Amino acid sequence: MKFNESISDLLKQNLIKKSRVDYKAIVEFINRAGKDLETAERNLGIDDDCAYTYAYNAMLHSGIALMNSFGYRPEIKNKHLTVIRFAGTILEENLDYLLKMYNNMRKKRHRFIYEPFTPCTKKEAQDAIKSAKEFVKEVSRFIKDNNPEEKLYF
Repeated sequence: MKFNESISDLLKQNLIKKSRVDYKAIVEFINRAGKDLETAERNLGIDDDCAYTYAYNAMLHSGIALMNSFGYRPEIKNKHLTVIRFAGTILEENLDYLLKMYNNMRKKRHRFIYEPFTPCTKKEAQDAIKSAKEFVKEVSRFIKDNNPEEKLYF
């Protein structure tokens, strides 16, 4: 998947819609991503599927925070993929590898739900957590750097 769309492309495709920027919600989403990461790490080795899913959730929550910081939210269809595509329009090209991992995690998490016997190894869960930590860190930094006038505590 290429991540070189524009916000106007996503608007034309009715994948995103304008919303008000809600700094309280942005902080809550980033804080939730942090809790998701903690939960992922606590479950590593106990329930690797759960650890993987929570790592994915951390990426999703921080991606929604990123969208909100620009005054957008995903429309009804393909919400999870839309968050990834939106992040791809905003984040630097050197983070494409994280977006690809995020998209792969989305697909695997989908299989966990609809094909419950999809295996997840401890290594996959560890890699997912590592990628999620980096993604949340980069998104958090990006939001803070682009909103210096706001007191964002996360």
